[in-house]
Amino acid sequence: MDNLITPTVATALQFLLNAAAFIAAAIAMEFVAMFTHKHIMHKYGWCLHYDHHNTSGHRLQKNDLYAIFFAGLSFVLIFFGLRNGWAPMASAGFGVGLYGIGYFTFHDIMYHGRIRRLKFKPKNRYLRRILNAHRVHHATVTQKGALSFHFLWAPKKYSSENQPEVDAQLKEIREMQMMLKKQRAEKGHG
Repeated sequence: MDNLITPTVATALQFLLNAAAFIAAAIAMEFVAMFTHKHIMHKYGWCLHYDHHNTSGHRLQKNDLYAIFFAGLSFVLIFFGLRNGWAPMASAGFGVGLYGIGYFTFHDIMYHGRIRRLKFKPKNRYLRRILNAHRVHHATVTQKGALSFHFLWAPKKYSSENQPEVDAQLKEIREMQMMLKKQRAEKGHG
């Protein structure tokens, strides 16, 4: 009775702690990415994010530096977690990496078609909702006025049941963006 935590219980607790760190990091990354997208990429970091909204046709974009930063974060967590025997830290790094895989798969491959041979037409309601939200976001080609900063989650207002409202919002944003571009051209800024 002296020691209530047997090796089996300790192993199970360690597994649960690692699993919780993995899942929490993967979920938290959506909020970190949304915050970064809204408050850094569309503000101070627009110089790197600009080419993502105004496609240059190049295979690599300055915007890819953000993905490299988050991949580096995942690597550092995994490396130091494994090196120092901090399994929850390594697990969190793998969770960040899992989010990165999801981001790359949906955002870069499925939405932006950066691997040209892979074409994707989502039939799943969840994926169509994310696609609609991202379409609304990318209708804005200027630094300001963008909506929907999420990557792997989207509010229900972007669901296919609300397609007429989403299409109307897209039309309104595109018209506003064309007007802004025209004004900038008239002032000699673009």
